[in-house]
Amino acid sequence: MFEYEYRNRINKVIKAIIHRPCDDWTTESLAELAGISPFHFHRIFRALTGETMFAFLQRRKLLRALELINEDRFTLTEIALECGFDSGSSLSRAFRKHFNCTPTEYRQRHPSLLLPPPRPRSNRKNIAQAQIRTTPRRNVIFVERKGLIDQNFNQAATEAFRVLTAEIKRVNAWPFIRERIGMCPDEAGMVADENARYQAGFVYEGNLPAMDSEAQRTTIPGGRWAVTVHLGSYETLWQSWNRTYRDWLPQSGFEPRDEAPFEIYLSNPKQTLPEELRTEIWIPIE
Repeated sequence: MFEYEYRNRINKVIKAIIHRPCDDWTTESLAELAGISPFHFHRIFRALTGETMFAFLQRRKLLRALELINEDRFTLTEIALECGFDSGSSLSRAFRKHFNCTPTEYRQRHPSLLLPPPRPRSNRKNIAQAQIRTTPRRNVIFVERKGLIDQNFNQAATEAFRVLTAEIKRVNAWPFIRERIGMCPDEAGMVADENARYQAGFVYEGNLPAMDSEAQRTTIPGGRWAVTVHLGSYETLWQSWNRTYRDWLPQSGFEPRDEAPFEIYLSNPKQTLPEELRTEIWIPIE
């Protein structure tokens, strides 16, 4: 699947939301409409449009409310309930919070909504490069913490790895431990930042000793993966994720597999300068 196809699929979702913004849309229903795995749909949507699916849906609900206001046939409460708000005042607050202006001021703006065709890129140096790797199933032990701050999980990751490494040390499990990984199961914008989950983990081999119940176990399925490398601080890691989904994936000809992506931390942050940290981004592909 190439960039035109990715853009066509996302445009199909955009058109559906524009025409029926007040439907009971979910990540799963929109991903199914696009024909893209729910694990990757929200990342592709955000990378290509510049905003989360939730933010776009909220904006379209507010614009539908504006259309109904202009018809002058309904009360504000009726419009709010029609568009998924619980009251007229909550609709007004959402509009000002989202657009930082009144509905009247917004009427003067007419942004283009659909994605344009991709522009030819003569310089491919700035496009993320990926290695294609095939791996067997991997076992993972992890500890979960919550809290997204300024688009990164640094605080949650530090605490989760502290708990996990202490537990590994307690049961003398280091001989079984392999790569250090991170997983982020929640979609950006669909949960409050303070509730967004980060899972700090290690791949392990062999019969891992029993641990405290807070240390959970899961498996990463085997298969093909596209692997890109982020060089720099963890605080800017989200930018490399975005570039991979926005630039590399649509031009790669690959389609994401219905599994969760993750990241592998190649550097020891206690021994490496932030600008020299190396992190692999792993995206499952068909």
